Amino acid sequence: MSGAHLLYSYAITKMTKGQRKALLAGVDAGGRLPDGVVSARVLGSIPEAWARTDEETGSRFLTPEGRAALIPIDRYRHLRRANPETGAVYGLSHYDGQGLSRDGLVIFQNCDGRIAEAADHWRTDAYPYITTRGRKLVGMPLTAPTSAARLPYRSRAVWRREGRPDELVQVNSWPFSDGMVIVHPLQTNGLDYRETEAPAAELHPS
Repeated sequence: MSGAHLLYSYAITKMTKGQRKALLAGVDAGGRLPDGVVSARVLGSIPEAWARTDEETGSRFLTPEGRAALIPIDRYRHLRRANPETGAVYGLSHYDGQGLSRDGLVIFQNCDGRIAEAADHWRTDAYPYITTRGRKLVGMPLTAPTSAARLPYRSRAVWRREGRPDELVQVNSWPFSDGMVIVHPLQTNGLDYRETEAPAAELHPS
C-alpha cells in the first residue's frame, strides 16, 4: 500500500502541543525527531505508532501514522495536490488555511511577494503556498526530480494496468517520494472532474 493511501486510512488522534512540536520537527529533519527540541518527557509520551524508537540508538523516527495524526485528511489532500512548480494550494477554506498556516505548512503571499497573516490574507489578495515543511510532510519533492522528465507536470500519459484497458490521463503532480503521481483521467464526462493517484511505474508518456 502506498504511503498516501496508508495515510488516508488512519483516523486523526488528538495530540498535545508538545507532541505536535516534536513531530513537526521530525518532518523538518527528514523523519528523525531531533534532540533538544522538546523535553524527554514529551518524547516519552509520543506513542510508538507515531514515532518508532530505534533500539540501537534510541532515536525516534516518524511513522506514516504519525504524519497522518498531524493534520486531517482533507488538509493532507490539499497539500498533496498543490501545484508542484509554483507551490499554490487550491480550494482551502478559511479554517483550513489558518490551521495549515499555524503549523507552518502553508504561507500566504500576494503577487508582490509580501507575506500576509492567515487571518487577514483576503485584505491583500494573498494566496496560500505550500512550504518546505508542507512538501516534506506529504512527500512532494522540493525541486523537480529526474523522474519528472519522463512525466512532466500537466503532460499526458497512458495508465497501463494489468487486466484493465489503457487509460489516457493528465499528470497533475511530480512523482512523490512514495512512487505515486496524481492524475486526472481524460476519458470522462467533461463535467466529472476527478483526480486519483497512480503508481509512476504504471504511467507511460503519451
